[in-house]
Amino acid sequence: MECPNCHRRGNALKRIFSKRGNTGTRFCVYCNTEVRIIYNWKKIFILSLVVLTSLLVLNILLQMLGWPGITSGFAGGMGGAVIAIMIRRKPYVKIELVNPPKTRKKRRN
Repeated sequence: MECPNCHRRGNALKRIFSKRGNTGTRFCVYCNTEVRIIYNWKKIFILSLVVLTSLLVLNILLQMLGWPGITSGFAGGMGGAVIAIMIRRKPYVKIELVNPPKTRKKRRN
């Protein structure tokens, strides 16, 4: 995810937007910009179906080769990890700027 104000990016382990209170909005850790995160649930559902079918095909191929296949714990971990990483990418999430801060800080790299 990328902040629309300061253009900083997070990675798979670090989130740059924090939640404060019971509001539906989140705030950037670096520039304190208020943003709204909107998920595209139709595309996320299609992603989960693609991951599920690919795991099923992989399991069938492994069993045809005479191997024991993949276990449910391994398949669930792989599917959950792929979905959790991909859900933060551009086509699955839209970040909308709500209130930019009054003063803009200098960008440090």
